Amino acid sequence: MPFALAEQSCVHRTSAESHAIMTANETARAVFGAPPCRNDSAEGGIVPPSSAAERVERDAIVDLASSLIAIPSPSGDELAIMDFVAGWCAAHGIQCERVARDPARPNLVLTIGEPDSGPIVAMNGHLDTVPVSDLAAWRTDPFDPAISDDGTRLYGRGASDMKSSVAVMLSLMALLKDAPLRGQLQTHVVVDEETSGKYGTIFVLDEIAAGRLPRPDYVLIGEKSDLKVRNAERGLVGLAVTCYGRAAHTAAARVTGINAIAKAAKAVLALEEDLDKFHPAVGKPVISINQIQAGIAHNVVPGECTFTIDRRLIPGETAESAAAEIEARLRQVAAEDPEFRYEIVLDPHGDAIPANLTPDDSPLVRALQASVRDVTGTEPEYFVAWAGATDGRFYRLAGIDTVGYGPGGENAHGANEAVFIDDLVTQAKVWATTIARLLAAE
Repeated sequence: MPFALAEQSCVHRTSAESHAIMTANETARAVFGAPPCRNDSAEGGIVPPSSAAERVERDAIVDLASSLIAIPSPSGDELAIMDFVAGWCAAHGIQCERVARDPARPNLVLTIGEPDSGPIVAMNGHLDTVPVSDLAAWRTDPFDPAISDDGTRLYGRGASDMKSSVAVMLSLMALLKDAPLRGQLQTHVVVDEETSGKYGTIFVLDEIAAGRLPRPDYVLIGEKSDLKVRNAERGLVGLAVTCYGRAAHTAAARVTGINAIAKAAKAVLALEEDLDKFHPAVGKPVISINQIQAGIAHNVVPGECTFTIDRRLIPGETAESAAAEIEARLRQVAAEDPEFRYEIVLDPHGDAIPANLTPDDSPLVRALQASVRDVTGTEPEYFVAWAGATDGRFYRLAGIDTVGYGPGGENAHGANEAVFIDDLVTQAKVWATTIARLLAAE
C-alpha cells in the first residue's frame, strides 16, 4: 500500500519558509510511487548513518543515473530535468527548495537532518550538459542510456559529466533520510556549470551570502576525479599581448614594413613551454596561447598582432606573479630584437580566478581520506591531473571547505561518453562513510 507523500513530519518543513518548497503531488506519486517515510532496518528502528555504506545499491544508482541521462538538459534548457528531480524528492519525502535567478533555470536545494544540531554538509552536482555535436560518432543514442556488454560502463550524454554522480547524491539522501544525523545533509543540484555558474552555484552562494539559505560547513563535489581526492584546483588568468610592427605595402615589406605577426611569433615561441613547477595537490601550472588576430588585408604588412594567453595557476601563484614571469620572457625577446615592441593587458575580461585549496588538515579532507582507507583498503591519492575547473572553486573562494571525490569515466563532452559503474558504487560508499564521520550522533 503506498504511503502518503505530504506528511509534514516526514519532510520537516513549515509554510513560513521564504522560498517555494516543493511538496508531494499526484504527478510525483504516479511517476515514482511513494516510499515509506521511515527507512527501518530488518531488526527494526532507524538505521544509523554509519550503516549507509553497507546498503548502497549498484542497480539503484544505475537506474537513477539512467533516468537522468534520458532527459536532455543542455545548458539553458534544464527545467525538465529539475522538475524530474523535484518529483523524485516529493516521492521520497525529501525537502526540496527551488532557488532561481531565472525561473526557467532553477536550482534545487535538498535537505535532510536536524537544523542547529551540528554542521551542514552539502553535496554539489550539476545536471546541465554540453550539447551533442557529433551524433554520427556515437555507437548508441546519447539519450538512451546503455550499459556496456561487460557491465562496467554506463553510456550517455552526461554519464560522466556528471549526472551519474548526482544519482549517487540522490541515492544517499534517500538512504540517510531517517538516519539520526547530528546536523544536516544537503544536496545542491545546480544548472549552468558548463557555461558560467551565474545561474547555478554562483546564485546559490549569493542566496547563502544574503542569509536566505543556510551556509554549509563542508561541501563535497562529485565531478570526475578517478576516485582521487581533489582538495585544490588550478586558478586561471587571461592575458592579451599586442606586438607592434609597421604597416606597409607588401611590395615594401623588406624595406619599410615591420611584420607584427613575425614579432608575435617570436613571443609565442618564447612562451609556449612546459612550466617547471609542481604542487602536490594539483600538479603543474599551464600556459597556452589560444587565440591570435592580425592583419587588415592580404596585401598589407600587419602593423599589429594580438594573441591571448590562458594561464592556469597553482596554489602559491597569483595573477600578478604569472604576469611578471610572462613579462620577463618578453623582455628577453626584446633584448635580442631591438624592433620587438609589445604591450600586455592582464585579465582583459575580468574573469580571473585564483588557485584555491582546502588545507590538508581540514576536518573534511581528513574525514574523506579516512573513509577512502576504510572503504577501499588503499591509501588515498590526490587528483593530480590535467583537469578543468569545477564549481568547487566557488565554494572555496567563499571560505567553505570543499573537496572533490568522484568516479572515473571517459569521453566527457565527446562521443560515447561513459562512467565507470564500479566507481559510482565506491564513491557512494566513501561519501556515506565520510558523512557518517561528520554528522553521525556520538
